[in-house]
Amino acid sequence: MSAAENRPKGAKGAMDYSSLPPDERLDQTIATVDADTVPDPQAGQNLDQHRALRDD
Repeated sequence: MSAAENRPKGAKGAMDYSSLPPDERLDQTIATVDADTVPDPQAGQNLDQHRALRDD
């Protein structure tokens, strides 16, 4: 009995994973993303409060 005959009525067939997909070139598998600038790590800090709490 095949899998299609064993499937309940109205059920959709699943993907066939019995074989590997066609070969892909390595340069097609690497995602390229444009790098953004790094945000300022001290943005949003209260510098006056930071200076007041330091013991230097």
